[in-house]
Amino acid sequence: MIKKSYINFINIPVINTSSGKIYCDELWAKDLKLHLEYILDFRLCCPVVYSEDINGLVDISDYPIKKIYALKKDFGLISVFKNILPNTLVVIQALKDAEIAHSGCAGWAFPLSFYIFFLKPFFSFQWVIVMESSFWMINPYEKTSLRKLIEHYVYKIILTQAMRVADARIFTQSFYRTFFLNTETDRTLINPAIWVDQKYLLSPEIVTDRYLQRKNKVLEIVFPARLIEDKGVYVLFDAIKLLKETLVLVNITIIGDGHLVEKCQEFAKNDFGNVKVFYRPPVKYGNEFFNLLCAYDLVLVLNLKEEQPRIIFDAFSQGLSIIGSDTSGILDITVHGENALIFKSGNAESLCSTITYAANNPDLLSTFGLNALRCMQGKTHLQMHKDRALFLESVLKV
Repeated sequence: MIKKSYINFINIPVINTSSGKIYCDELWAKDLKLHLEYILDFRLCCPVVYSEDINGLVDISDYPIKKIYALKKDFGLISVFKNILPNTLVVIQALKDAEIAHSGCAGWAFPLSFYIFFLKPFFSFQWVIVMESSFWMINPYEKTSLRKLIEHYVYKIILTQAMRVADARIFTQSFYRTFFLNTETDRTLINPAIWVDQKYLLSPEIVTDRYLQRKNKVLEIVFPARLIEDKGVYVLFDAIKLLKETLVLVNITIIGDGHLVEKCQEFAKNDFGNVKVFYRPPVKYGNEFFNLLCAYDLVLVLNLKEEQPRIIFDAFSQGLSIIGSDTSGILDITVHGENALIFKSGNAESLCSTITYAANNPDLLSTFGLNALRCMQGKTHLQMHKDRALFLESVLKV
């Protein structure tokens, strides 16, 4: 158990209603509950939005969060500049109370780790920094603007220095550790982001039976993603156009939200001959989501950037293998030819060839799926927290 005052600095907002109740996103509420199982004096420093709109949110008023330090939420660039001073003052107040400060490396308009880094010399707290998202990194497959170039190097420089002074460094994949720390490994933990609960893991018997029932049917592939460029949407479009020229029979379903959703909907209306393309809106994470996954044979993970997609663990938990790009976040948790088929990132020809190979070798899918399921032994959202707790107890004065 961590007994010292532990403050999580995060850009995810909570909602405060007129009745004084506090609400937040369902998955964030789930994560908070597990934090509270091993942190006795847990506090939050996050944006607080005063609103009555709590649709789809979870009431966390009875969670034993000792205190919430209310930041102003940034809505646009003008608000960012207006909020810098008041938010700095709130962070200062929180750091005065913090014996352990926990912050990440992402968040709009910039991570709260930036505030903490510049204030660190004036306080004596222990610092836990978590690297789990790299949206700010340059995408090698798109033209880089001056703004994007500046953003990339500002983040890299500040976060690298923050990593150097932090007492505990947690990464979702080994690439991030190398990116910031080169060969340095002390006070670090590779802790992949896993949201699957034990209750959702299928048995090998169910997986085997599912593949037997689907034998000799058209290959069903699903692409569940945030529908933005970085997730490889346009690579998929180009690969489907190439697949049209092949003889393989395959159905591809696109599921998700994002600013490219309308383009995906329009694309799915086109005729691609032997390749049928469908669009479905996303469903709630949990039973509905996992039941949906089980209707397919393969999951596409087409990331162009180096992030570690948690959808891989979701797929593996259902005995589904993936077709994934050769980005570090995917290579870190898959084995080509064992539980995944890996193609060259950003390359539509390579993706087309990989899908064709899967369609022509359907008997491999059950083997890959069972291998994927075996990879999930000891990998759950709860275990992720337990691993993190043991690590923090080993490197911090708790």
